[in-house]
Amino acid sequence: MPSTTSDPTNCRSQAWLSKPDVVVVGAGIAGLCCAMLLAEAGLRVQVLEASEVPGGRARSWADPITGDAVDIGPHVMLRQYANMRALLERLGTAHLVYWQTDEWLRLQDRGQQLRFRLGPGPAPFNYLRSLPAILRAVPLRHLLSNIPLAWGMLAASDREIMALDDRTGLQYLLEAGVHRDFIDWFWGSAAIALLNLPVEQCSAASLMRLFAQALGHDDMAFGFPRVGLSDLYAWPAIRRIQNLGGEVRLDCAVAGLWRDGGRVAGVSLATGGRVEAQAVVLAVSPTAIPALLADTHGLAAVARRFEPSPYVSCYLWFDKHLGDARFWARPWSPEGFNTDFYDLANIRETRPGEGSLIASNIIWSDRVADLSDGQLVEATEREIGEFASLQHTRRVAASVHRIPMSIPCARPGCETMRPATRIEPGLLLAGDWVDTGLPFCMEGATRAGALAAEAVLAAQGRVASLALPPPVAGGLGALLRRLRGSGTKD
Repeated sequence: MPSTTSDPTNCRSQAWLSKPDVVVVGAGIAGLCCAMLLAEAGLRVQVLEASEVPGGRARSWADPITGDAVDIGPHVMLRQYANMRALLERLGTAHLVYWQTDEWLRLQDRGQQLRFRLGPGPAPFNYLRSLPAILRAVPLRHLLSNIPLAWGMLAASDREIMALDDRTGLQYLLEAGVHRDFIDWFWGSAAIALLNLPVEQCSAASLMRLFAQALGHDDMAFGFPRVGLSDLYAWPAIRRIQNLGGEVRLDCAVAGLWRDGGRVAGVSLATGGRVEAQAVVLAVSPTAIPALLADTHGLAAVARRFEPSPYVSCYLWFDKHLGDARFWARPWSPEGFNTDFYDLANIRETRPGEGSLIASNIIWSDRVADLSDGQLVEATEREIGEFASLQHTRRVAASVHRIPMSIPCARPGCETMRPATRIEPGLLLAGDWVDTGLPFCMEGATRAGALAAEAVLAAQGRVASLALPPPVAGGLGALLRRLRGSGTKD
């Protein structure tokens, strides 16, 4: 019988969906996307989530003191996130994302605010509008040292970029002749902000893929959810799944897989019993995989190699409005704390006319693990004060979220060991760490969910195109690749 309740049930409820077609383990972006697409295709889907809150590593809740919606940590979307945007369109929540088009980035750097904007013209010439701001921070010769690198990345194929996975970002940048001071100022910050890992430790392939994509788009823009992440996609997706006859159970941990006749035929529950299904989709983080599989399983060994990148997110409430900025950043420094800041009073529709609510991220946070919440709040307030005057302003509340895993660490070798969607008969994988052709991010997780749904349907003899392709760079890069391709053929 189709579910009629608007709230998910848990493992202790008596009424269960009788033998679903597919069990999806995990109610994060990948799991909910996969389950919703399969439910729309007419399959009976059951989602099992160990937590009491849906959303996985992109979730939100009401702050117990202020009642404001707070995310596990502020998340940003890019306009090129085709799969995530398509998901929100299906859910009817795409209008709840604010796209910042008036400026690309505001940077607080050594006492000055640098504003980066995109201009007209094909990529990468659209970035020339930001040249004056860049030259206020670095000498021209340091910037020009990136030209050979940029020219090579504009024409590089994905295969050539993935061949860089055997070295760190720092090693490759130095090989390419980029000035070390520019690496410290720009590339160090880019690696931390985009890959959550210092440039000395991240994969050159991961970093250069992002660089090549950024060089090839003339409409780059950041998107900020106007509501909490769970309200943006998780709860709407759950309602959609239930309305289509599926079931979502929270606080329902899976203990392992159940096999029958040489194939995965369901899951066993931590509370006892099992759920049989034609297919099981594991839409969980790599850290959760070994506990679900036998130690001898190849996927368990692969999953252990994906190290989590931790971060700390601080939320500070002030009694006055601190200005019009929605988002700003600081250059990365191991001696600093936060890298990016968001004033939700300028983003969220629920806070007009109220004091500022600043959310921030301390990325690669093992270096601050020994500090107390109070110390982290004090440090964050100091860094906010470098950007906006806090004179005659009072902090009225604060909360600190310590997150053990934002995304997997994009270390050298990680790109070439990312697993495929199909694992074995009856078992599929979804998540941002699957081989999606995308970085570890919300878009990667969404595309992984769509790829898993395609694979489930393909096993039934049904061909469906649900996953949108990764972004393809245009502009000058597209022209160079075409000319290079024609030259090779000749």
